[in-house]
Amino acid sequence: MAVSDDSRKPLPTGAVTLFFADVEGSTRLLHSLGNRYAPVRARMRELVRETTSKRGGHEVDWAGDGVFLAFERARDAVAAAAELQRALADEPWAPEEALRLRIGIHTGEPDLEDEGYVGLDVHIAARVCGAAHGGQVLVSRMTRDLFGDDVRAGISFRSLGSHRLKDVPSPEQLFQLLAPDLRETFPPLRSLGGATLPALHHRLVGRRKDLTATLSLLARPEVRLVTITGPGGAGKSRLALEAAALTAVQRPVHLVGLAPVSDPELVPTAIARTLGVREPAGRPLTESIADALTGTSALLFLDNFEHLSAAAPAVAALLDRAPDLDVLTTSRVPLHLSGEHIVPLDPLTIYDASTLFAELAAARGVVLREDALPAVREICRRLDGLPLAIELVAARLAVLPPAQLLRALDEGLTLEMEGPVDLPERQRTLRATIDWSYGLLSESQRELHQALAVFAGGCTLEDGRAVAGAESKFLADLEAIVVGSLLRSEVADGKVRFFMLETVRENAVSRLAAAGKLDDLRRKHAERFLELSLAAEEELEGPHQAECLERLESELDNLRVALDWFVSSDRVEDALRALSALSRFWRAHGHVTEARRWLSQGLARGDEVSTDVRADALFTAARQAEAQSDLGAEIPLLEAALVLFRELDRPRETAQALGRLGWIALQQGRSERAEELCEESLTVARAAGDARATSSALNYLADIFSARREHQRALDAHEEALAIRRVLDDPLLVADSAYNLGVSAFENGETARARQAFEESLALARDLGDVLHSAAAGFMLAELDLLAGDVAPAETRILGSLAVYKEIESNRDQAECLVVLGGLAVAKGAFEEAARLFGAAEALRGDSPVNRFERPVVDRFEPQLEAALSESERAELRAEGARLGADVVPRDVVLSGMQE
Repeated sequence: MAVSDDSRKPLPTGAVTLFFADVEGSTRLLHSLGNRYAPVRARMRELVRETTSKRGGHEVDWAGDGVFLAFERARDAVAAAAELQRALADEPWAPEEALRLRIGIHTGEPDLEDEGYVGLDVHIAARVCGAAHGGQVLVSRMTRDLFGDDVRAGISFRSLGSHRLKDVPSPEQLFQLLAPDLRETFPPLRSLGGATLPALHHRLVGRRKDLTATLSLLARPEVRLVTITGPGGAGKSRLALEAAALTAVQRPVHLVGLAPVSDPELVPTAIARTLGVREPAGRPLTESIADALTGTSALLFLDNFEHLSAAAPAVAALLDRAPDLDVLTTSRVPLHLSGEHIVPLDPLTIYDASTLFAELAAARGVVLREDALPAVREICRRLDGLPLAIELVAARLAVLPPAQLLRALDEGLTLEMEGPVDLPERQRTLRATIDWSYGLLSESQRELHQALAVFAGGCTLEDGRAVAGAESKFLADLEAIVVGSLLRSEVADGKVRFFMLETVRENAVSRLAAAGKLDDLRRKHAERFLELSLAAEEELEGPHQAECLERLESELDNLRVALDWFVSSDRVEDALRALSALSRFWRAHGHVTEARRWLSQGLARGDEVSTDVRADALFTAARQAEAQSDLGAEIPLLEAALVLFRELDRPRETAQALGRLGWIALQQGRSERAEELCEESLTVARAAGDARATSSALNYLADIFSARREHQRALDAHEEALAIRRVLDDPLLVADSAYNLGVSAFENGETARARQAFEESLALARDLGDVLHSAAAGFMLAELDLLAGDVAPAETRILGSLAVYKEIESNRDQAECLVVLGGLAVAKGAFEEAARLFGAAEALRGDSPVNRFERPVVDRFEPQLEAALSESERAELRAEGARLGADVVPRDVVLSGMQE
């Protein structure tokens, strides 16, 4: 009988509650703590054992930084999870040692075999854990139903909706454990893109008929596009969220908020960001988005589309290319696409509006008496039954009862046709409602609210204070605006961010423009984000680059607004300074096309910018072109930048430009010229004593040595570069050098050394979200696994790399992956499949020969293929594979690699 590892007691059978936990960011902790990590991990294990053993937990397995436990009762597992999280939070860790454990719990009936538990329930529990964040406890519906609620212990659960989990056939409804002293706010779950929807803070009132109509349309297979239309503030987004949440039980739903997007050309970029689709090289982004969505039967929810009507053709393109995709949009006007079905939204009836008013009041702790109901109904009538207007007015119940609210309407609020004549009447009424809400603010509160309106996509407390001015009443005024529902706040990871309803923001911006204050505030806003960009330049080269990249992504809309103001205000030099400072960000997060467009615009208008700024902008533009393999654009940009760097006596940038031009010459077959340029690069870097430039030059030279098969010289150069970069404490550069060192060790026959280097590169790249280094290191590890006879891990790794290279349309890299897959097929005895894969690789390779990465696989497995199949059979199968090309591997198999 299988027994637990801790006490050798038999593991429970029948209905068992499975408990998985692991450390979030363990690789990063290991890298930062070094030898101090082992005692930290040991203390974590002690806390796990102390808290779970008291609740009857059986240790099934420890794997690295994770633990697998089994409990006979769901109540014990949940209680143990709460106690463990509290124990970890109370532990006096040093600031840099604090561990955050993510926990997943599921109850089922797993099979118990000699090696432990097996079956789907084990996979579900593990995937539930994988969807959680550090400090969070997730449980399945089965566990939650068995537990119930424990009022005495303060334990309850928050529904997070249904989510698709990897390798789990049906969506799972997940719940977050709520208990005293446990953190409650976390980012969206790390599921397969189930429902990327916010929590709904109050129930949907008075929209049963509209909801039924929307759901009925979405359920019809011939209906592909549904648009909910109506005036601003009518509740279009709220109705769509309700429909999307109900739909998410059966299919993935992806919400893309378009309110912060001002350029219709950026709609595909916003969709790609939500889906995690990287920007491809030389291919329309809509095609990559459609490819990611095809086969998922997803619902794409585009919220606030009315100001982006020019992007409607992009939606049509997605629907054409992804045959099982449906789209739900909210807009004040239809998209005017063929096949579009409209759900028009009218104001609420007075009865439903009064019900909503009463429920909002109750949520604020105000219980309306029976004699207040006539005033409530009249208020709702005056507000035209618009849910947003009702929400804004109900927020004032804390200071004014309904009768006084009604008198305030009579005395000062104009509800008629105040806005521009091209707006719907109810939109003008909503503007009047906002005017009245402004009337209840103090002068300083109104000024603060208007100042915050210049932010796009929200702002942090610090940025808001910097732009609005740090007056003594700032926090008090900010709180008053939030309480008054003119500003919303969201807390994540201990940081608060403030947002405005878009119609409220538009109203505030129009006030600023009318008062002649808008341009000055936009100047302050732009200068604030210029400061952020310049500060980020240094952070992006240091140990905290992952956090910096995340912050910049959250501020992307604000960065766009700032760049737009600089360009439109003829401050092109400042725009170019910001763009160059963020060079790594544009590349790392796939915003290359957008960066190139800004840089091209700025360089074309920047004749009068300083030579320093122009040189940096040219080099930054070259780096972005490099990311898309656009050598035709990259070479003249590099050459122009090099001239200016020499003129300015900037040795670091001179060395980097020389090295890159040398590498390009190597690819063009001009090896002598390549060596001249790279040697000059190294000479300039060392003469300047610049470690960063020296490491770069060494890497370029090592590639030249490798091309000449001087593997030991290449190895020595990479070792020197890696040693330099470790001292620089730049994880991205370390990942790059570790990978290059691994290649040299591989070519020198030092397999163990190569594997260690590739594993380091892969771990760092994954922590940074760097897909290209992850794919490259994963490819080499797959080849090592294959050559060592480890088929299963090799196949998993190579499919992950193939998915990346297919997404960015790199045929040469895809060919390398297909060669490894061909070797795997030979190893498994699937000789016909192997011949097709080798044929497809030849087609993708084109005129280039078998390279140094493919040669070991071809030499090992081609003879076995020749022995298994006749020459004519091989030729026929290779021709078939060549016709298929990249499609020789089925799409669903490639998608499984992408998920890996």
